[in-house]
Amino acid sequence: MTLDKSGPAKKNRFTVFVGNHKEVFINIVLVCVLACSVIFLLLVNQRLRNSVQKERIEAVDQIGYLLTERISQLKDTYRTQVEAVAYVISQENREVNDNLSDYFEKPEEWLLLDQEGNFITMSGNNAVMVEDSRITERVFREEKTFSSFVSVQGRGDYWAFTQSLDNLEISGRTMIGLCRLVPAKTFADITTVSLYNHLGSSYIVDRDGIIVMHPEEVTSESLFQGYAVYSSLKNAGIAEDQYAELKTAISSNSEYQTTYVAENISWLVLAMPSTEEYELLVTVPISITAEATYAGLTHLMIAVVMVCMAGGIILFYNQYNLMRKGRDVQVQFAKAAAKSDFMNKMSHDIRTPLNAVVGLHELALESMDDKETVYDCIVKAQVSNKYLISLINDVLDMSRIEAGKMKINKDRIDLDEIVNHVMQMESQAASDARIQFTYEEKETFSTDYIGDSVRIRQCLMNLVSNAIKFTPPDGTVLLSLGRTPLDDQTDRISLTVEDTGVGMSEDYIQHIFTPFEQEKNSMTNSAHTGSGLGLSIVYNLVKMMGGTVTVTSKKNVGSCFEVLIPLQRIEKEKNNQKKQEDTVPEAVLKAALSGKHILLVEDHPINRQIITRLLEKMELVVDAAENGQIGVDKFCSSEVDYYSFILMDIKMPIMDGLEATKAIRHLDRADAQTIPIIALSANAFEEDMKASIDAGMQMHLAKPVDIVELKKVLMRIVKGENKT
Repeated sequence: MTLDKSGPAKKNRFTVFVGNHKEVFINIVLVCVLACSVIFLLLVNQRLRNSVQKERIEAVDQIGYLLTERISQLKDTYRTQVEAVAYVISQENREVNDNLSDYFEKPEEWLLLDQEGNFITMSGNNAVMVEDSRITERVFREEKTFSSFVSVQGRGDYWAFTQSLDNLEISGRTMIGLCRLVPAKTFADITTVSLYNHLGSSYIVDRDGIIVMHPEEVTSESLFQGYAVYSSLKNAGIAEDQYAELKTAISSNSEYQTTYVAENISWLVLAMPSTEEYELLVTVPISITAEATYAGLTHLMIAVVMVCMAGGIILFYNQYNLMRKGRDVQVQFAKAAAKSDFMNKMSHDIRTPLNAVVGLHELALESMDDKETVYDCIVKAQVSNKYLISLINDVLDMSRIEAGKMKINKDRIDLDEIVNHVMQMESQAASDARIQFTYEEKETFSTDYIGDSVRIRQCLMNLVSNAIKFTPPDGTVLLSLGRTPLDDQTDRISLTVEDTGVGMSEDYIQHIFTPFEQEKNSMTNSAHTGSGLGLSIVYNLVKMMGGTVTVTSKKNVGSCFEVLIPLQRIEKEKNNQKKQEDTVPEAVLKAALSGKHILLVEDHPINRQIITRLLEKMELVVDAAENGQIGVDKFCSSEVDYYSFILMDIKMPIMDGLEATKAIRHLDRADAQTIPIIALSANAFEEDMKASIDAGMQMHLAKPVDIVELKKVLMRIVKGENKT
């Protein structure tokens, strides 16, 4: 028998150990894995913490730069605005009057500095500015536009932008500076903000470390308690040598960044210059603000994305805001330049006839013994008066058109009547200028139309008077009228004014309908060249009526204006009786009015005297009242039907004309509802006339009172036509 000497295989001691202590080994492995996981997580967490804190520091740094960039952009915007306005008012070649406030959208935010160092508001009052010596000194040194923070007594704190002026004379005082007051809140709103859910904040501090502006949402966890930066840091337990560099940076108005640990919180502090006098200070508790981000990488990514988005939005907003404010400055400058040009032209065109009126009246007063001279002066003054009234009417019409308040009426109109009226009104002017003025009707009109006769007549009057003005003696002006059917109900009416005048260049025709435009030529050097608004008014009125205006012209040959307006046809009124107010003999009118009593309610003594004399010359008996209340009292105390009619001014003290009319209409007497009441007002717009009618008046006379129009109104009353 052979024995097996190999025996059982020997086991590895490690295997035996594991086998004997399997449970212990597994626990050790698990602990090691857990330890490694913890170490890994700690390393990742620390790396994440460092990354987040680094990101937070970079983000705060970026926010600081964004805030200072916003300040810089806003400063540039206001500086440009002040320089633009200073340039415009300095270009005036005449003494600027009290209308200077028209240059400013908000006159209360602008001040002038005179050579004595006094600040003056646009209304002429003095403004007391606290600690203004530095501003005055810098203006005297003729520095360029600079900014500073000031307090105006009784008004508050402002961010002031000041520009030197070249000794501009305003209302008899020499002005050396122009100051734009921007409310300090405007500056504070863009510089003092809360960050990271009110945990961080930005402040504005002065050179001494005093907080002058802070966000409204500052919490109790803020690094700075109170207004003193250095005291707050000391109270937080930060050594003086730790914030010495910050103190140096603030006092020298330079940039600085550091991290402080106060009460186990890490604070990031960023200092950046904001203006010449103040520092922007941003504080963020980065150890607290980063906690939420430590929860995981997702939160970190969200935070990064949000910061990037916030930064992009802030950058976009600032760029957009800068562009918008730049455009606003350009628009304001353009408006100021246009207003200056308008004032210059209006000053010349208004002063020319006004000087004639004043001079002729002075000459008449000095020649009272010479009746022929006095008569000649009065006649010539009347011509200037009519021109002045037409000029003011043009300005008012253009103003109403631009404001969108001009309305086009839709009433029955007779084109033949309109043309005849224009021929009658302009024939004398053409005759005086030795110009042949004729009318050509291309076809007979068998219908009336729906339209605005006043505005169509106004357009024709402007075109014809313009043609006469620019046509030399022995020339011709031809007015023609035609129509083209558009459909069963509508015609396109053609109104043409053709002249043999001076003509226009091709370049000028391109902007002929622009307000205040006139082409320079020998014909425009006369005393009365006009406002330059006539053709612009025609263009806008025709456009509002749905029509067009075209012009063809050749230099030294002539011009032709054609107005095309679509109008709806209606049947002519049967037995249409034309009104004959203009042809009523003077004797017939006087006989109809002789001895009748009239109540004149007018607060202005000179106007009251003039109208009284005009009425008395027509043999009327006039009772005058100084205001609406006295007028109502006089009417109440009179016998029934004592007064034949009432002339009522609108704007009066104590009781105005509208209130007085309503009071009379509500009286319990037989004639209170029937007596004709005629409005007498300087306001001659449609809404003013409507207000008069709504109050109970029948007619409306515009000031200055035209004797011809007054006679027409009186004749209508005599004939019983008490309508507007």
